[in-house]
Amino acid sequence: MTRLCSKTLGYYIPSFFEMHIDTNIDDLTINQLPIRDMTILFHEYIHFLQDFTTFYGLSAIYTHSEYLHSVVNKIYNHGSTSFSVPFEIKDNNDNVLLNRQISKLTLGDTSEIDILKISDITKSSDELLPNVYFNAIPNRILCTEDNIMIFGAMAIMENMAYLMECCCSPKGYEKSPDFPYTAAEKVAEFYSPEFAKDKLKVLALCDISLQCSNPGVCFVNIMEGVAKKRIVFDTPESIYDYFYSQETVHHGSLEHKSFLEQYKIMLMRVQTQLKGYLQNMPMLESYYKWIDNIVRFALDWRENDPYFLLKMANHADLATNGCWGKAVHDVGTPLMVNSLGHYFKILSNDCPLDMDVEYFRALREIENLFEIGKVECSMYDWCTNSLKSSPNDLCNVAPWEKCSEKELCPYALFWRHWKLSGYKPSQK
Repeated sequence: MTRLCSKTLGYYIPSFFEMHIDTNIDDLTINQLPIRDMTILFHEYIHFLQDFTTFYGLSAIYTHSEYLHSVVNKIYNHGSTSFSVPFEIKDNNDNVLLNRQISKLTLGDTSEIDILKISDITKSSDELLPNVYFNAIPNRILCTEDNIMIFGAMAIMENMAYLMECCCSPKGYEKSPDFPYTAAEKVAEFYSPEFAKDKLKVLALCDISLQCSNPGVCFVNIMEGVAKKRIVFDTPESIYDYFYSQETVHHGSLEHKSFLEQYKIMLMRVQTQLKGYLQNMPMLESYYKWIDNIVRFALDWRENDPYFLLKMANHADLATNGCWGKAVHDVGTPLMVNSLGHYFKILSNDCPLDMDVEYFRALREIENLFEIGKVECSMYDWCTNSLKSSPNDLCNVAPWEKCSEKELCPYALFWRHWKLSGYKPSQK
């Protein structure tokens, strides 16, 4: 009954805009789906929104982008046209390894626990790679009678999505394990049972904690303040008001900026990075437009309508939920895959039918090549059903060599655009 962990009902692939839904239905028109399937899709759609409407999600996208840029640049300077995969980054001169380490540590634990009874919440820290900013990163540990779990961004993201299910689809959601799906609620209850009774307050604190670089620590720190009466939230909306008025510092920056200023800086940076994967290619106008749409939507939400998520949560019928409808209207969907391996997407209102979000599927294939040495391209079946693609034996043994073909698949397009023609990976 879980998503990102055991992938039984569905799952979302963060930073690459792809969701998988456990259904054999080939028509994923949202308001025509059975309530169960619609609810699963909604849960994963919330993860899609978390990707680009939260500072933490944007930071993860940025970290992936910096990793890919670093590897490509190191291939150029490798001194040979042949390089080994998995590709080893041997130093932290560009902070890529540090950022990946921080991303992993702040994510927290992902294993499932059916029943979570917190006996204590303690503080700890993990040592970081040498850097000029700080030596360690803090975390918060949930203690039970027989187990401990690091409470991080994963638990907060999952509980946020699960709360949205419960609020917006009371007849469609299915009970899931306490950890990670109700972990934030359990933490809130540990500190303040009164606060935890208001599910919208917990939801708001989940959402706003994801605007921090270390969401688990942020969530616990705020709940400690609530428990000690240092912070009082009368309404869910007041949680947003409080955070919007605060100044924050992220990842060792010496400048104090408001949450919104920090968020906008990261949003613009990610917009540039995503377009930079395939820059200055007029033929990819729909790709650029898709990126612009998610940026415009995210900025409008956070700058002009900070209570948008609460409005969505207050409508207990997915088929008529106007806020979800607005999101789909404005940005469409991520790439969607059903149990049969068939791919779908819903276009935003102003996008033509063309390639856009699909490019991130190919990008993930290349990252898997660099990171884990996976040679074969998993897009073979997808390309087989695509009119403009020409899958062949190279897809399974050397997909990068397709960059010499006349018609370029997405994988080959990246390889050629990044000037990697002639470079050949070999497995260690």
